[in-house]
Amino acid sequence: MICNKRIYFFWALLLFITGNAHSQLKSKEGAELNPDLAFLWEGRKKKTELNGQIYKFRPEGAARYGNRFELDPGHGRFVTKGINLRDIISAKEWTMEIIIIPSETDGNIISLPFAELSKRRNTLLLKSNSMAAAREVRFKIKRHDDPVHFVISSTPSGVKVYQNGELTETEINLDKDPLSNELPGIVVGGNWFGRFYRLAVYSTLVDGKALYKSSESYLDSISQKIPVLKIRCQLKEKTRLPRVKDLGPYARCLIYNLYDVKQVIEGNLKANVIAVAHWAILDRGYVKGIPSHLEKDFELIIEPYLLHPQLKSERQFNDISDFDASVFYDVSVPEMTGLK
Repeated sequence: MICNKRIYFFWALLLFITGNAHSQLKSKEGAELNPDLAFLWEGRKKKTELNGQIYKFRPEGAARYGNRFELDPGHGRFVTKGINLRDIISAKEWTMEIIIIPSETDGNIISLPFAELSKRRNTLLLKSNSMAAAREVRFKIKRHDDPVHFVISSTPSGVKVYQNGELTETEINLDKDPLSNELPGIVVGGNWFGRFYRLAVYSTLVDGKALYKSSESYLDSISQKIPVLKIRCQLKEKTRLPRVKDLGPYARCLIYNLYDVKQVIEGNLKANVIAVAHWAILDRGYVKGIPSHLEKDFELIIEPYLLHPQLKSERQFNDISDFDASVFYDVSVPEMTGLK
C-alpha cells in the first residue's frame, strides 16, 4: 500500500513538473510573439485592461455589437477614449494587427493617434504621421466575405503589410491630407459596413506570419457564419415606440413585433408566425424604417435571437400577445432619423 502511494506521488510530481514546464514554455513563446504590446482588444473579450484601467469600445449613433461582441459600426462608430498611444507616433517602428470582415462600401475603418486605415474601392489606405514625409500606403484586399487578418508594420525603410500571413506588395503615394495627431483615443468606423474583431498595437516590429498563425483558430470560429433568413411577412401586432425618457439609464432599446410569414425568400424557416426584435432607439436617437403599419407586407433579414447573446443586456419593450412565437433578430443595418 505504501509502495503504491509512493508510485502515485512520483507520477503526480512528474506530471506537475511536465505541465509546469509546458506552461512556462507556452508563456515564453507568447512573450516572444507579443513583445512590447501596447494595446489589445478582441471582440469575444469585449473590453480590455491596460495599465490597470478597463477600456471598452462605446457605440455611437447606429453602431451595434455583433453576436461575438465584435464591432459593427454601420452608419455609426465605436470609440474608446483616454488611451495614451502618442509615444508610438514618434517611434520609428510599430506594428498594428487587425482582424476584420471587409465591407464592399468605402469608409473609414479605424483611426488611432498614430495611424488611420480606410477603404476606397478594393484598396485599403494607410496614413501615418510616423511615416517619412507623411505618406500613405495602399494595398489591395484579396477577400471580402470572410475574416481577414492584417499585420501592418512601420519600419525605418518602409511599411510591411501581411494579409493572412502573406507579405503584400505596397504602393506608396504622396499623401495630400496628412493625418492629424489630435485624436484622444481610438475610433472604429465612419460609414464603414464591415465588422471589426481584433486590434493589437505593438511598439516594435512583430512577425506577421507568426501573428497570423497564432490567430488561425479564432479566424476559423469567425468563419462559422449564422445562416441568414430573408422573408416576406405581414405585420400582425406591433409594440408601441417608447419615448427616450422611458429608457432610464439606457441609451438603446429593442422592440418586438409579431408577423405572419408569407414567403421564405432565402434560408429555411418552418414557422408561420414569428416575433422579431428591431432596434428602435440607438444612442438616444430613433431608428428609421421600423415596421409600424398593421396588415402591411415587409421584407426582413433575420437571424435566430438565441444566437445573439449581446442583446441580453439591452433595454427591451414587448407589447405582443403571442409569447410562444419563435423569436428572431432583425440584422439589417439601421439608420438614424436625426431626432432625439
